[in-house]
Amino acid sequence: MDKKNKLSFVGAFSLASVWFGAHVGGGFASGSQTMSFFIRYGRYASLFAVISMALVGLTYRENMIMARHYGAYDYHSFGKALFEPYNKVLSPVYDICYIMAGLLAVSASIAGAAALLTDIFKISYFFSVAIIGILTLLMSMFGSQIVSRASSVLTILIVVSFFIICIEGISLGSEMLKINLAQPVETTTLWKGAIKALSYAGFQCFAFLGLLGATSLTVDDKDCTTVTGIGFVLNAVMIALTVFLIQAFMPVVAKETLPILAASKLTGKTYLIIAYSIALFCAFLSTAVAVVYGNITLFTRMAVEKGSNLANRKKILSSIIGVIIIVISMLVSSFGLTKIIAVGYSYFGYIGIFLVIIPSLTYGHYRNKKFKEKSN
Repeated sequence: MDKKNKLSFVGAFSLASVWFGAHVGGGFASGSQTMSFFIRYGRYASLFAVISMALVGLTYRENMIMARHYGAYDYHSFGKALFEPYNKVLSPVYDICYIMAGLLAVSASIAGAAALLTDIFKISYFFSVAIIGILTLLMSMFGSQIVSRASSVLTILIVVSFFIICIEGISLGSEMLKINLAQPVETTTLWKGAIKALSYAGFQCFAFLGLLGATSLTVDDKDCTTVTGIGFVLNAVMIALTVFLIQAFMPVVAKETLPILAASKLTGKTYLIIAYSIALFCAFLSTAVAVVYGNITLFTRMAVEKGSNLANRKKILSSIIGVIIIVISMLVSSFGLTKIIAVGYSYFGYIGIFLVIIPSLTYGHYRNKKFKEKSN
């Protein structure tokens, strides 16, 4: 391969940012995921968080290489490639779990945005859910391109405001951080922490779609390694900072639905609270719109392919599918962001361990190695 055609560092960084942007959505940026999965493990919390990102990075690397080998740049094609020759059974399971994990992410986004509206405007949570649900549906139907184009700007806004909050917050709560890090952790608790780290990684592996599509821009396997290496550093640093920030304000923010927002308020910086609130709301909304739009497109295409008479009614069909998705997501969001993440994300994370991580790092690695040997 001509070295001039290899992906540049800037190109690799751009692709790694796709993973970073998918990870730093509303659930992460609010601190709810970090609180549910890691904080209780004290001094080892940041270590478990970084380990989970390492697992995601290794899994993504194998999956990117496999996607290149088989030209599988959408999740349906990738599912077939990953589970071949058992794809007739496992591929549909993968498809269903992937779709359900996406709907769970939409529910979490609606719940998070609703919690934010309730916190700011002091209105009913269920009224806030209705507002966000309708807004998500409208944006999915008519404004998805606007959200897509603004996603990179939103990510930058989230990261900048989040980084400032981390610096300010960790500095302000440094004494409490030292106390919390000094607390002893039982051995049994450590084992639970390791399992939680696996679960977090398992759920994050369902967010591979964006990076899967971008894989077509890589030239060789080394590019995949570079992209996931950079992505690991970005995500590991950010999640470790999140852990330290929340620990600096524990136990004050322990029962908060949006712990980082609560931490930002404790810094006393009004401009920071406003900037972060706007960024967080946009993160929740953009995540929900992206997933809903993707599912509307998927199900509409499937329906049209199976019934040619529906081809002329695509707009009506899309609207019906969108309403169904939003109604389901709103019903789930009624449980609240904390429960959705603590229960829903956890269980899907366990599924992800056995359905994605283990197959990718064992069978997938073996097949990638064999493919390379045959190519040489």
